[in-house]
Amino acid sequence: MKSKIIAPGVKLCTHKTEQFKTSVISFNIVTSLEKDAGKKALLLNLLARTTKTYPTITEMNRRLAGLYGAVISPVVRKIGEAQVLSLVLVCLDDRFALNGEKVLSEALKLLSSCLFLPDITPEGFKEENIKREKRLLTEKLESEKDDKRIYALNTMLSEMCRDEGYGIHRFGTKEEIEEATGMELLALWKEILFEAPVQVNVTGNFNEAEIESTVTKLFERLDRKKENIGEVHTEFITEAYESRLFTEKQNVKQGKLVIGMRAGMTYDFDNFPAIKLMNAIFGSGTFSKLFMNVREKMSLCYYCAARLDAAKGIITVESGVETENAQKALEAIRNELDEVRKGNFTDETIENAKKSLCDLYGSVYDSVTGINDWMTGYALKNEITEPSALADIISNVCREEIIIAASMVTEDTVFILESDSKEVTE
Repeated sequence: MKSKIIAPGVKLCTHKTEQFKTSVISFNIVTSLEKDAGKKALLLNLLARTTKTYPTITEMNRRLAGLYGAVISPVVRKIGEAQVLSLVLVCLDDRFALNGEKVLSEALKLLSSCLFLPDITPEGFKEENIKREKRLLTEKLESEKDDKRIYALNTMLSEMCRDEGYGIHRFGTKEEIEEATGMELLALWKEILFEAPVQVNVTGNFNEAEIESTVTKLFERLDRKKENIGEVHTEFITEAYESRLFTEKQNVKQGKLVIGMRAGMTYDFDNFPAIKLMNAIFGSGTFSKLFMNVREKMSLCYYCAARLDAAKGIITVESGVETENAQKALEAIRNELDEVRKGNFTDETIENAKKSLCDLYGSVYDSVTGINDWMTGYALKNEITEPSALADIISNVCREEIIIAASMVTEDTVFILESDSKEVTE
């Protein structure tokens, strides 16, 4: 994987490979979560749907079909306290096209027109398009509320990080989306073109010099100024001063217990290998303490797993529980973390955790989308760490480093979604 700054605030990341029958191009725009998150998510959806040349969805789909069924997807990610807006295009590799067609080149031209030549008027984005995308994005937000596992996690994080940008949903709020106007979205579009950091990813079999030349020319036309490019900084809180517990009752069959913890990190790679391995032993995988003990031996929950978000320095533990078992499960989870702090885990468990993580990093190379997602995860950095290099670092972590990492973890917030009915309305 290569990365290179090709214009002010613009980084080109490439991974050349003949392994796949498809290629991926993505434009990844880095913005702050703290301002207009809902409107920017709405803008991304508008940009992905039509262009000035293809002003209707039917015309756009016809053009994509002409590129051997290429697909453009809008993807909104939360990386630390950055909202990353991605236009992702998957297309057929040139080697498999008929008559020597340059599919990737045409695909890049189409994707760039989504970003640089949207279907707009002097009054802004068209009202009929805005109305459609507002409905679709609002439905997506509402669907997350219906999925109680996602709802419980989002609710806990919004409370845990209520005074931090990380507490904002990646799609913003329903109110922000509904209030957006065509002129506001036009202003936001101009702002991201000239002021937002951008990372362009290309994965597949391509001519590197041609790709770099084409992408560079696209952004040179904008005359972006280095002094105008914004920066996104994530606030890392290394320690929770106290643990807060709050509950909510809903008409659900299965209760949810979600715990938010501060991992003791001061930036995203601060002691990351040891914390990642510690988290795997604690609660990530079938060999972990949460799975083996809290779920299997004690039967206190339907599922129980821990996840580290290194971009913010937060560990979340999610579990599905019967309401009457929630407190027991909470104490059991706390106890298993204490066991890791005491070093009560076997060398075999360490090796299983290392193998699991190394296999996970190795699987990144199994698909073009996996490679693209990995590179996008480095949108806030100047360089990309290869998955294989990270696997090597993980393999060299020792027991003492794992124990020290566990000792840095502090519990911040606990959310319990309780059942107030015996009816099944999951």
